[in-house]
Amino acid sequence: MNIKEAVKIVRKHLIYQVGIAYHQEPPVSIYNINPDENLLFSYNLFGPPMVGGSNYIAVSKAAGEVRVLGRLGD
Repeated sequence: MNIKEAVKIVRKHLIYQVGIAYHQEPPVSIYNINPDENLLFSYNLFGPPMVGGSNYIAVSKAAGEVRVLGRLGD
């Protein structure tokens, strides 16, 4: 096995380690997100969500552009 093949295996494994949740309405702590223009998701890596803030990412419905919002919340 070479490095390129190993990277493919690692990427495939990581895909299944990411939890993604869609949010119809943005939480109060998120500003400048219009639900009519963006799809909002929270995500977590390697296990269930933890107490406290969540990682958020938005996808523009029109352009398909991804905007990483970072960790927001309590």
